[in-house]
Amino acid sequence: MSEPRDRSGPEESGGAQDPLRSLFRQAGDFGQSHSVADPAAGITERGMRAQRRRMAVVAVGVCLVIGGGGAAAVGLLPVTPKPAPPATSPSPSYPSPAPSPPAGTPTEPPTNASSTSTSTSTSTSTSTSASTLGAASMP
Repeated sequence: MSEPRDRSGPEESGGAQDPLRSLFRQAGDFGQSHSVADPAAGITERGMRAQRRRMAVVAVGVCLVIGGGGAAAVGLLPVTPKPAPPATSPSPSYPSPAPSPPAGTPTEPPTNASSTSTSTSTSTSTSTSASTLGAASMP
């Protein structure tokens, strides 16, 4: 352990003290005589104020971490781009083909006497029209 020191300090040759040392001693004595301890309520209030500041800093830090994590998560989500339009205009759509008739149904209309006479008169008038057209076109 250390030995107790002499309050007066080491003496130099000739018995004179260091002037700077004596000034520091005077300043220390003055400070001790004029210092007053704060009341316990003031010390407690300062401690509570410091604790509130620390808690506010922690709350701000948590908000920044959560906000930064959310922003990073949004940035990492896959983004589906809009489909690019075709380089040329699309071709016109054609109507879908008519559905085929069910199996076992006749594809031609039934033949009876009234429909035969009608088709004969139609073919006769068509042939007459064709001969008339042919005669008119000749010079």
